[in-house]
Amino acid sequence: MKSCFLRRSFRLLATVPAYVTLPALPCLLLASTSPLAAAATAPVSSSAHPVTANHAASGRKHAGTTPRRKNTAPRKGATEQVEVTQSHTHRYLSEPTTVNVISGQELRSLHLENPKDIASFTPGVTATNAVSGSAPIFSIRGVGLDDYVGTNMGGIGIYLDGVLAPFPVFYTGQMLDVESVATEKGPQGFDMGRSTTGGSINVQSVKPSDKFGGYAEWGYSSYNTNRGRFAINTPITSKISNRLAFNYVKGDGWQKDVATGARYGSQDLLAIRNLTKFVVDDTSSVLLNIHYTRDKGRSTSPQDLDSVANGGVGANPNPHAVNVGDTPPKRNENGGGVSVNYTKAFDFGTFSSTTGIDFYRRDDLDNYDGLGTVPGGVRNNGGDSTSAVVDGVGTKYADYRWNDTAIAQSHDMHLRMNLAKIFHLTVGVFESYDKIDGDYTSYRKDDPGSMVNLTNHFSQQNLSTGVYVNTVTNITKKLDFIASGRFSYDERGFNGGSSYSYVGANSPRLGAPFYATQNGQINHLNERHDYERFTGRVGLRYQIVPGTYAYGTISNGYKAGSYFAAPVLAPAALDYVRPENLIAYEVGIKSSLLHNKLVLEGSLFDYEYHNRQTLFFGTFHPYPNSNVTSNSLTLGTIPRARTRGGEASASLHNLIPNLDLRGSFAYLDAQIKSPVDSLPGLTLDPKIAHNSQLPFAPRFSWSAVARYNIDIRNYRTTLQASYTWKDNMWAALGDNNAKTSKISSLGLRMEVGPKTGKWTAAVYVDNLQDNHGSTYSFTGSDGNRAQYIQTPRWVGCDLHYNF
Repeated sequence: MKSCFLRRSFRLLATVPAYVTLPALPCLLLASTSPLAAAATAPVSSSAHPVTANHAASGRKHAGTTPRRKNTAPRKGATEQVEVTQSHTHRYLSEPTTVNVISGQELRSLHLENPKDIASFTPGVTATNAVSGSAPIFSIRGVGLDDYVGTNMGGIGIYLDGVLAPFPVFYTGQMLDVESVATEKGPQGFDMGRSTTGGSINVQSVKPSDKFGGYAEWGYSSYNTNRGRFAINTPITSKISNRLAFNYVKGDGWQKDVATGARYGSQDLLAIRNLTKFVVDDTSSVLLNIHYTRDKGRSTSPQDLDSVANGGVGANPNPHAVNVGDTPPKRNENGGGVSVNYTKAFDFGTFSSTTGIDFYRRDDLDNYDGLGTVPGGVRNNGGDSTSAVVDGVGTKYADYRWNDTAIAQSHDMHLRMNLAKIFHLTVGVFESYDKIDGDYTSYRKDDPGSMVNLTNHFSQQNLSTGVYVNTVTNITKKLDFIASGRFSYDERGFNGGSSYSYVGANSPRLGAPFYATQNGQINHLNERHDYERFTGRVGLRYQIVPGTYAYGTISNGYKAGSYFAAPVLAPAALDYVRPENLIAYEVGIKSSLLHNKLVLEGSLFDYEYHNRQTLFFGTFHPYPNSNVTSNSLTLGTIPRARTRGGEASASLHNLIPNLDLRGSFAYLDAQIKSPVDSLPGLTLDPKIAHNSQLPFAPRFSWSAVARYNIDIRNYRTTLQASYTWKDNMWAALGDNNAKTSKISSLGLRMEVGPKTGKWTAAVYVDNLQDNHGSTYSFTGSDGNRAQYIQTPRWVGCDLHYNF
C-alpha cells in the first residue's frame, strides 16, 4: 500500500505545470513523501549515536546496541578532530565489501575540495570534468555513466549526509567541514538508498556537539586564488546545538586566450551549511541540515589542436592556451536545500529516517569544442553532436548553453534490529523523485551577422521506490551468512526534442539542407517507461582472528534507463536507453592490527554486465540520397561486457614513531564481449570490436602518501609527500580521439604549528612536475582532437586557527 501511495502521489506531482514557482514546489514535494516523513518532525535526542549515510555494515555485530556518541568537540585551544571515529572504523572493517575511507583531516592536507578529487586517492575510482565542470563523470571499477550532459545519474549513488544527490550539480561546493568520505564498491541498495550497479560515495559532515569551538582558515595560492573557510560549533541550550560552516574561494583563471589574452578557468564559489541538532532524551535526536551553494566562476575551455588560423590553438600548444572567440564561457549557478534526519534507539535496534529536498538553477556557457571564430574556407567533414558540414563558410562551432532547473527529493527509512543473538535484520524503504526542465542550446555562427542555434527543450522526470531487507546469521562464532534482497520500481519520463532556428541574416545554408521539416523540428519524444527489478546479495564472512575478516559475495544490481538530453542533429540520437544490469563476484580480506595502527584491505572481483550504458560516437547521413556524412554523440548500450581486477590498500599509523604511510593499487581488465556495429540511425566507424576496452576503466592506477612529524620543543613540523598515477582510458566508444593521457601528480606540503594544535601554517605545491596530460578528449567540430588539460602546478599557503 505504501509503495502504491508513493507511486500515485508522485504521478500526481509530475503533472505540476512548469509555471508553478519554486516556493510552492517544496510544499508539494514534502507533502508527497508519505505519512512516514511526519516522524521526522517529532522531537528527539542526540545522545544516541546517529545512523548516517556511512551506514552500519551488513552484519555488523550488535547492530541493535547504540552507544552514546563520543564527544568529538575539542578542548579549548586544541585541534578539532575531523576524523573517522573508532566505531566507523569497525563498521567498515566488518562490512563484506571493499570500503575506502578518507578522513576530513586527510581531505584538508591533500587539498581535496570536491567529490571528484577523491578519485585520485581511491583505488579503482575515476572522475573527470566534462564541459563546464559542473558535470563530473564518475566510475567505480569501470561502472558509471559516460554522459557529459549532467541530466543522468550514473551507476554510483552519491550521498551528502544521507541524502541522495542524483545529479552532479547537487554536490557542487558542498564538500566543506567534512568528517569523512567513504567509497563503497559493488552493487548497493540493500541497506539504504537507491539501487546502484557500481557503488556509493558517502560524504559525512562534522556534526554539532555540546561544546563551543570551531576554526577559521585562510589560504592564498596560484593565479591569485584566495580561499576562506570557517566552522563554528555553538551550544544553544542543553538540548540544542548548532554548527555553521562556510567556504568561499575566488581566483583568476589559469587558461589564457591566444587572441584576446582573457583568462578562463577562474573560481568564484560560495557554500554555506548550517546543522542544528535537537535532543529530546537519551535515545533519539533530530538533525536539521540547511545548505546553499553559489558558483559564478568562468568555465574552462578545451583545446582544439587545429591551427590558430582555423580557430584552434595548434598541434603543440602551450598547456595554458585556449582560443575561445567572441562568446566567452561563463557559469551562473545557485541552489540549496534542506534535510531532516531522525534517529531513535530501542532496546532491540535503531530506527532512522532521512528526508531531503534540493533545488538547483544553472545557466552556463561553454566553448565546448575549443574553437574560436574562424575565417571562411573549406572545412573538413565531421564534428560532434552539434556539428554540421559546411564548405566555404566561416563558422564558430559548438558553443553550448546549459540552462536548466533541477529539483530532487528523497526519503530513506530503515530499522536495524537484533531479533536474536545470532540473527541481525535490516528492513527499509526508499523513495525519490527528481525533475529537470532544461533548454540546452548549441550556438553556431554561419555567415557574418547570422547564427544557427540548435536547441533541445525538454522536461525529464524520474521516480524511484524500493523496499530492501538485509540479514546476517551467525552460523558459528566466527562465520556469518549474509542474505540481502531488494525490490525496486522506477519510472522514467521525457518530453522534448531538438530543433534549429536562425538568428540574424536568413542564411539557410547550414541547417535547411539537413532537415527541412516544419518549424525546424529534428526529433521529439514524449514517453514514459516503468519497470520493476529484484536484486540481491548472498555471501559469507569469516573472522580469522579478532580484527581480521575474509569474505566472499555474489550480488547483482541494476541502474534505471536514461535519455540523452544534448541537442542533436541525428534524429535517432534522442532515444531511450534501456536499464543496465550487473552481476558481481567478489572475495576479499580486511585486517586492522596493533590497535588500528596497521590497516590492510584487498579484493578480487569479476563483473558481468548486461546492457551497459555508455556514450557512442557515430555517423549519419544528413542529406537524403547522398554520401555526405556528419557525426553525432548518443547514449547506447553494450549487450555484454566484463570487468575483472583487483585492489589493495594499506595504511600505517605511527607504527614507526611519527610516520604515517598510506598507499593503494588497482588493476582493471574491462572488456566488451559483444561487438557493436551500429546504433539505430547511426553507423560506428570504427566498429566496437570484441575485447575492446570499456570507457573510464584505466588498466592500472595507484597512489601513495607519506607524512612525517618532527617535534622541536613545543612545536611540531609535518612533512608530507603524495603521488598519484592513472593509466590511459577512453571517454567514449567509436571515437579515435577519445583516449586520455596517463595522468600523474606529485604533491608536497610542510606544516608548522604548536603541539597544542591551536594554529598551523602550511606551504604546499600540487603537480610539482607541472604535467599537462589530457584528462578528457573527443573529436571536435572540425574533425580534430579537442582536449581538456589537467590543472597545472599549483603553489600555495594556508593559515588555520582553532578556537
